Amino acid sequence: MDTINKILVPTDFSDTALNAFRYALMLAGKFEADIELLHVIYPEYEALDLPVMAAQATKERAAAAGEAIKEFVEIGLTQMHATGQLSGVPKINSDVEIGTPASLIADVARRDEVELIVMGTRGEHNALDRFWGSVTTAVVEHTDCHVWVVPEHASYHDINVAGFATNLGDADPYHIWEYGKLLAPFHPVLRCAHVNLDSSVEKTLDIAGLSTFFDNHAPALQISFHSLEGATVTDGLEDFIQSFEIDVLAMYVPKHSWWDRLFRRSETKNMALHSKIPLLMLKH
Repeated sequence: MDTINKILVPTDFSDTALNAFRYALMLAGKFEADIELLHVIYPEYEALDLPVMAAQATKERAAAAGEAIKEFVEIGLTQMHATGQLSGVPKINSDVEIGTPASLIADVARRDEVELIVMGTRGEHNALDRFWGSVTTAVVEHTDCHVWVVPEHASYHDINVAGFATNLGDADPYHIWEYGKLLAPFHPVLRCAHVNLDSSVEKTLDIAGLSTFFDNHAPALQISFHSLEGATVTDGLEDFIQSFEIDVLAMYVPKHSWWDRLFRRSETKNMALHSKIPLLMLKH
């Protein structure tokens, strides 16, 4: 993917979603992309003998959500103009859909040929936060496009140092190269890290080989490689983020079997719920 033309921003009208919208406005400016806001409402279920009333209630909620999106956009734009961070206003469309959030977000992204989803996430303060976190990770798993996860307190600033978490897979050179192209408008320094849980020399040699590959094939790219140690992948990446002042961390999320997805989801969710910086989940 060479360019981002359309950004989908799911919203539940919370402060976290508003923060993600502000972030998306800045990304849209860099990518020269349009924004599509999406709010998903559950259908209103009443007694089985009152289907007309249930349909009417759902229709009223959809109409109210449409008005709420307009106010949501005005607030976000006003806040960005007040800080002087918004140089231009991208084209913004809005949509209200009825159904379940995670599946609908993925469906809308495919239907509207979206290249990037920007979605806010909260730490686990309460049951609602846990639910929204599960929606975010479900979207990451089921969508076909990249997902930019914005933590609740992450404010936008230029991306000077971009991180990439590598598992030293055979396709990683391609993923890193694609990541570099995606962030080309920011001209960042790119730092790639592998968390070596077993402290093996073999893994250290692999990361050195990856570094040599880019030295020979992409010498103009500002890129470095780091072999890290940690009790868990999450711990190692958090140390990496702090040590090198990473502005955004990318993780490639491949399609797995159901058993592998179960494990991967826990790592992805840990990062999504506890990271203090935005995460870019790369997909194909």
